[in-house]
Amino acid sequence: MKRLRQIEAGYRAEIRRAQQSFKGATVDRVKAERRFEKIRAKLEAKIEKVQPKIKVLTNLKAERKE
Repeated sequence: MKRLRQIEAGYRAEIRRAQQSFKGATVDRVKAERRFEKIRAKLEAKIEKVQPKIKVLTNLKAERKE
């Protein structure tokens, strides 16, 4: 579970880094924004795949504590 949360945090950090590079290097703003949205969509899809696993493991851990 800890590893899955690290993976999710890494994906979110990549989104933030992509956003910073988008803001920093905007020669062609439309093209840079399109590239950022593409990266963001890809990473958010990965996050959506990981979140259910985290939720299941969290609930399992809570059940075992009871």
